[in-house]
Amino acid sequence: MKKATSGVSVFAALAIVLVGCTAIEPAPAATPTPSGSTTVELIMNGPAVTGTGPTAPYPGIDFPLQEGMHSVTIDIECAGGGLFHAELGDSMALGQAPLRGTCDGTTSLVWPITEATGPTFTIWVPDGVEWTATPHFSTAEFVRDEKITAECEAFGNVYSALWNADAGYTTYQAFDETEWKTRVEAAAVELESLVKASDTGMADSFAEVLAAMQGEKSAPGAWLSETNLLDPITDTCNKNHSQMILRAEFGG
Repeated sequence: MKKATSGVSVFAALAIVLVGCTAIEPAPAATPTPSGSTTVELIMNGPAVTGTGPTAPYPGIDFPLQEGMHSVTIDIECAGGGLFHAELGDSMALGQAPLRGTCDGTTSLVWPITEATGPTFTIWVPDGVEWTATPHFSTAEFVRDEKITAECEAFGNVYSALWNADAGYTTYQAFDETEWKTRVEAAAVELESLVKASDTGMADSFAEVLAAMQGEKSAPGAWLSETNLLDPITDTCNKNHSQMILRAEFGG
């Protein structure tokens, strides 16, 4: 999830080791098109990069992109069970978000490659955790699911309304509890409609947020720090590269 007023992160130092040769291994794969004809998707495997702990401060480490490629799948391998976050290029400038996973083996994450994508890679892992990132470049375009994109935008509006209600009432004293209740009730009506209309697989997560709004999370201020209920939604949005955006009325 991205806040419209978010700042720049700072990372710890890292020793980087390039693994293996720099040779590129093309691996063509036939893919049927809707017309029944056949196109060839070209896969080019880049050299793996390894490290220990989080990468150095922005913009991360060098991560050369292959010319003519339109997307890349990066296999991230680490152990220990902790979370990791990974970023290709400058996610904020690209309108994307860092992707995340758990260090319990290998996680494959996909990014689009555009003219604006920078040849850098950033990873946040706990100190001392060893990791490997292996890229598989492709000529295939990354295709966003437009239904997911629309629902992420719609839920972003709901969450923004909740966050602004809490911040405006508890932190900034911009209005009274009556206005807070009015705002939360309006957001609940909007979310209920989204729950009924959703057909992306996020409906259950939306319903859990709605139940919390009407139950244990109904107290003022609860949504300023809530993450657990939001994580499945933000993960889906981020992997589709159509991140949920928090539009804050208050703060700078």
